[in-house]
Amino acid sequence: MVEAVTRPTRLEISKGAVAHNIRTVKDVSGADKVFLTVKSNAYGMGLVPMAQAAVAGGVYGLGVAVLDEALALRHQRITAPILILGISPVQYAELMAVQHIMATVVSLDWLRIAEENLTGEQPLPVTIGIDTGMGRIGFRDRDTLAEAIQFVRNHNDKFEYVGLSTHFAESDSADTRYFEMQLERWHQLTDGLPKPKYYHVANSGATMYHATEVPHEVVRVGTVIYGVEPSRGELADGKNLRPVMALRSEINFVKRLPAGEGISYSHKYTTSTDEWIGTVPIGYGDGWVRKLMGFNVIIDGQYAPIVGQVAMDQLMIRLPHEYPEGTTVTLIGKDGGLENTIEDVAQHADLAPWEVTTGLQARIHRVLVN
Repeated sequence: MVEAVTRPTRLEISKGAVAHNIRTVKDVSGADKVFLTVKSNAYGMGLVPMAQAAVAGGVYGLGVAVLDEALALRHQRITAPILILGISPVQYAELMAVQHIMATVVSLDWLRIAEENLTGEQPLPVTIGIDTGMGRIGFRDRDTLAEAIQFVRNHNDKFEYVGLSTHFAESDSADTRYFEMQLERWHQLTDGLPKPKYYHVANSGATMYHATEVPHEVVRVGTVIYGVEPSRGELADGKNLRPVMALRSEINFVKRLPAGEGISYSHKYTTSTDEWIGTVPIGYGDGWVRKLMGFNVIIDGQYAPIVGQVAMDQLMIRLPHEYPEGTTVTLIGKDGGLENTIEDVAQHADLAPWEVTTGLQARIHRVLVN
């Protein structure tokens, strides 16, 4: 998708907020090394700008879902450690080794095939993934896990044993029973096995609420660095976190309509009196979903509702009075004394906060700000 740099719609990433949230994570958890997960275009906030801001702000490494994301970061000369969280096709093992990209490995067969094909010029850094109850990927049997670790160590000309990891399904809830069960499984599977350089189990929830219970020298977080409190208020208020992103555009057309005029498709909104209507160049083609009809954006420190259905590329807002074209519209972020948070958008659209942000399309121009 083409990034629309000529359009006034933009997603702003605050470098200061990113650095603040990284410090908060370290202070709360006592972590020495923080890996920030930047998969899915950094939760929709922009893979490269977010990675740049995070590295400058103090993260040690970056986590991605697929090799292509890691290669995009290396192409931008980002040299921080990168961990691929998902399964990579084994034919790319040599490429990962050459680019110093850590592979998550979850089967002996993968290791055996990789060993036959790796040149050994650069060892492939390997994190062994363990399934303690997420049900996605990972070793579930201690004997097989131990065999995989031994295989990697026996072939240290081809592999570098750098990590053991798991992922919690419920670490941000007041009900800790499933979390405790997963933690017990982790100990049953790993206690006594050779310990690697990175021993990482803590996601955002475990990092913020269970740091004393889990290995936390290395943590692997996402939403908390982006300024979203993982439990959504159940376990904390999130006041120590700062919103990282703002989504802004401009009014690019203004008109005064008499009473009885329909707005947008299907005329789900009709003017009840003379009204000033502004058009804003963002729509569901950018990930600003149609469910956000009626949501209040902010203009000049005042709320202005979205009226009519959100179209693919544009939406309309009811203005308190006439504004000139080019006036800033804040969809997410602060303006004057008002603020729209990601959570506000999520609640209006009946989505999770990370569904909102990952839905923001690459067409939206991403920029770093202070």
